[in-house]
Amino acid sequence: ISEATDASEDMADDADQIDARAGEDNMTPLHYAAALDDREVAVRIVTALLVEGGANPCVVDARNRPPYFLAGNEKVRDAFRSARAALGEAHCDWDGGAKVPSPLTQDYVQKKKDKAAEKKRRQRARQKEKKAAEKAAEEARLKKEKEEAEAKKQEEDAKRIRAGLKPKTTTASNACDYCQKICKGKKRSQMFSRLEYVYCSTDCVRKHQRELTAAAAMARFG
Repeated sequence: ISEATDASEDMADDADQIDARAGEDNMTPLHYAAALDDREVAVRIVTALLVEGGANPCVVDARNRPPYFLAGNEKVRDAFRSARAALGEAHCDWDGGAKVPSPLTQDYVQKKKDKAAEKKRRQRARQKEKKAAEKAAEEARLKKEKEEAEAKKQEEDAKRIRAGLKPKTTTASNACDYCQKICKGKKRSQMFSRLEYVYCSTDCVRKHQRELTAAAAMARFG
């Protein structure tokens, strides 16, 4: 391909050789240029061969392919269409022979760029809206979780007060429900228990029981 590229550039200055075919597939310099992997180089050489060298895009290779068929990406294909716009319809049989689509005018190119820019703008706007919606949803979720946690704590505190206990000051599961001392090295299931509460010692069990008994007596007598 690199040798063919050099040959393509040299042939652009030689009108007699501009459409000469060579290689296993009997391709012209325009074929080789269209098939280049480097699209920027391909665009430059295709444009030079067509617009400056007057190459014939209708010449087919051994596989009956016009150069346009070998264009591997949109930019190279657009170079053929731009050349058609620059050279005019009288240059060759663009449709039947060269198989090159409608001419690509500067006005069309600009409209295409504007359309692409607008598409990107809309995509960015949608992404921004999506992120904003996700952020709002996450904030709403966190707010709901916080409100539910606060409501649960208020309910638990009210229940503890009715049971003669102070509101919890720790979230540790192995804390004594009476004195709220944390029993290090013990699981909740290993602590002293009475009803649904757990205690660090039998002393706390008895103290709580006495307070409940006293509270019940006071309630009965007035």
